[in-house]
Amino acid sequence: MNAITIHMKLFGAFRKFGDALNFTVPAGSTGAVVKKTLSSLLSGNEASLVFDSVLADDSAVLTDGHVFQADAKLCILPPVCGG
Repeated sequence: MNAITIHMKLFGAFRKFGDALNFTVPAGSTGAVVKKTLSSLLSGNEASLVFDSVLADDSAVLTDGHVFQADAKLCILPPVCGG
């Protein structure tokens, strides 16, 4: 199976790992697989925070079932708390 590159821009709690991370997943991977792969690259509480966060591209928030067939530029948006 072909690999695709995910260019993930990081926000909020994930910013301590830099502005962005690039990694590969198999073509046909879902958003859930992308999150699992990203989580494996992180450490601490942020590794589990990935699963409470959402993925988005330039035009929409994506579901965990979204299928990626080609390279993608995404961002991960952690939940926000505050007043």
